[in-house]
Amino acid sequence: MALLRAHHLLLMRPRAAFSSRPPPLSSSPCRRALPTTAIASRLLCSHHASSPPEDASASASPSIVADLLDYLNESWTQFHATAEAKRQLLDAGFTLLSENDDWDLQPGGRYFFTRNMSCLIAFAVGEKYKLGNGFNIIAAHTDSPCLKLKPRSASFKSGHQMVNVQTYGGGLWHTWFDRDLTLAGRVILKDADGSFKHELVKVSRPLIRVPTLAIHLDRLFLIPSFTDLFSEN
Repeated sequence: MALLRAHHLLLMRPRAAFSSRPPPLSSSPCRRALPTTAIASRLLCSHHASSPPEDASASASPSIVADLLDYLNESWTQFHATAEAKRQLLDAGFTLLSENDDWDLQPGGRYFFTRNMSCLIAFAVGEKYKLGNGFNIIAAHTDSPCLKLKPRSASFKSGHQMVNVQTYGGGLWHTWFDRDLTLAGRVILKDADGSFKHELVKVSRPLIRVPTLAIHLDRLFLIPSFTDLFSEN
């Protein structure tokens, strides 16, 4: 069983692995226009200031932005986002709890627990907290629109290895066409002893490309109202 999704890959690579005769990298004028500094081992860049700032307020924003970019670099899927948040909480001194155990929460303690490798709840108990006092909650989602691989979707046609995908969420799907994509997600493996375990997968090289249809096969260009939008301009 696998829960994998296609992921935008912003690395400059020579070719997509699933294309039988891909165009060379230099053939794209858009790619030639990119500066050479865009080639990096990370998908996004986070750079702390090389020289110390003049005051404390100046150092706050770059540090927050850099930390956010580092987190996004690791969070390709909801599973990776949860794993990275778990790592950061442990480094910050939070205590990992299990939903199967009784909890001995102490004033001033900081705790968290996870569920399904895709959900994480962290909380801190105030040092002066008393039973019956209120509490504040901040929530966010870890998933995002993507193309999910269907089970047993692999096929081979016209010299290309193909996989079937399904949309997840309300994505801007046209932005996924004609660009390097890769795979990330969670797989469930069966050990020799018959037990099962979860493993995270993140392939950091281009594997897949969704090609754009020829214009006469795209029904959007055949809708009069869509064509009128261009004629009016």
